[in-house]
Amino acid sequence: MAPSYRFAALALLALAATAAAAGQYDKPWAIVETADESAVRKEFPVGITRIDGKSTRNARESDPIEPGKHVVTVRFTTARVTQSLAEEQRDLQMDLEACTRYRIAAQRTEGTKWEPKIYSEPIGECKKKFAAK
Repeated sequence: MAPSYRFAALALLALAATAAAAGQYDKPWAIVETADESAVRKEFPVGITRIDGKSTRNARESDPIEPGKHVVTVRFTTARVTQSLAEEQRDLQMDLEACTRYRIAAQRTEGTKWEPKIYSEPIGECKKKFAAK
């Protein structure tokens, strides 16, 4: 392939990738991500493994998600204790609001048991972009 054709092909691929990513942000969105560790609250990061049964690209943060009802699968493992899959994984039924970031932590309850703890906060950029005019 001639150098000018290669450059044109690469430019088209870059343009297509940019257009696809921009499409995710053309309407209000939500994000699900793992929370930071907190020794005071006995909370630990989780892995976000699936959203609506589809594997995530990044276990720490989801791609933009359309607001509404979703099933978010999180996993919490520890190197100290071997847990069964049922104990280390949870399916969370979530109703995601537009322009909201959800942070999920694994909070220790007793022994090796844990429960998901969900925090939410507005996504400023999204709120500003889609504010009622």
